[in-house]
Amino acid sequence: MAHEILMPKLSSTMDVGTITVWLKEEGDRVEVGEAIFEVMTDKIAIEVEAYEEGILLKKYIGNDGSAPVNSVIGYIGEAGEEVPATMPGLETSEEVIEEVVVEVKEIATKVEESSVKTDKVRATPAARRLARLNNVDLCNVKGSGPRNRVQAQDILSYQPAVTGSAVTTVADDEFELIPWTPMRKIISENMVQSKREVPHVVMTAEVDMTKVVSLRKDLISLVEEETNERLSYLEIITKATTRVLKKYPIFNSRSSEEGIYQYKHVNMGIAVALEDGLIVPVVKNADKKGLAELTTDIKELTRKARNSQLTKDEMTGATFTISSLGKSKVKHFTPIINYPEAAILGIGGMYEKQEIITENGEVKVINKPVVELSLSFDHRVVDGAPASNFLSDLVTILEEPMSLLL
Repeated sequence: MAHEILMPKLSSTMDVGTITVWLKEEGDRVEVGEAIFEVMTDKIAIEVEAYEEGILLKKYIGNDGSAPVNSVIGYIGEAGEEVPATMPGLETSEEVIEEVVVEVKEIATKVEESSVKTDKVRATPAARRLARLNNVDLCNVKGSGPRNRVQAQDILSYQPAVTGSAVTTVADDEFELIPWTPMRKIISENMVQSKREVPHVVMTAEVDMTKVVSLRKDLISLVEEETNERLSYLEIITKATTRVLKKYPIFNSRSSEEGIYQYKHVNMGIAVALEDGLIVPVVKNADKKGLAELTTDIKELTRKARNSQLTKDEMTGATFTISSLGKSKVKHFTPIINYPEAAILGIGGMYEKQEIITENGEVKVINKPVVELSLSFDHRVVDGAPASNFLSDLVTILEEPMSLLL
């Protein structure tokens, strides 16, 4: 008897999975515990192992294909066994009930307002989810189910028709269509969710980095001797931020329908730019670590992120996030909160700023290294006054950074 391969549910918020790559082809032998495909979730690809042995008889979706969790995406069995030609299990009693409810509401509307004509497309909930995920207009999809009902398989096999619509006015040779990658889709969904659900407020402050530059110069050889890693300004700012978060723990939290979860330890998310997106590895218990250990952890996580070697544990559990532009010439930017955290700190590129001072009665023009900080915070969780205090204290520590060594 052939065994079903199901799309796994790999997180509490996951309702649709995307196959990044099949590691086995139809006809290949599969052993128990052997990885057969990868699923993209929360910006990380996770290998899924086989629970049965046999021949991979059928794959219903290909690389970059999506399907609802717990749906049948393939079969493993003995050579020659018959399996369904199309993806089974798309019609469930729950979906039928939901469809009946929709139909009853439509009928009631027609009775109450006979002059109103509805053109609502008949589709299963799974099909609607996939249509939203893939930006497919259900009106353009031909349903294969009873009474032309659109099913998930119809969305997966849908190919947009090429038309001469007035909307398409650019010749095909004048542009290149870049399809959404699984990572960019997830980033897009997370950013939209964060901006839609979280009332962002942003405060900015300027930091004179003169003493941080001096401190780094004094410590760089010591840290490198101990860790074989080069101390950067990011580690110093991270250490200062953990210090301020312990004083203002409300920023080290996340919101929920039940209330505010305020964490006892700081798990610092560090945004890392990749070629095709942004990923946020997490330094666990960052508030308990010194500059040397932070340097080791941040450098190692950054390397693993760029080589696609992060584990799921290294990608989850952040309580606060820092996003730094590094050596960029961009001075200021407004970061989007890493949902569902309560706040994120943006660090602009360092630049030289002229300042006029009076010394011994003589007017001088000096250049000082400056960094601009941007604190985006969830206004449901915290108000402006504590946010101002948080940012002010962070500036104070960075302008007198020797306190970080205590």
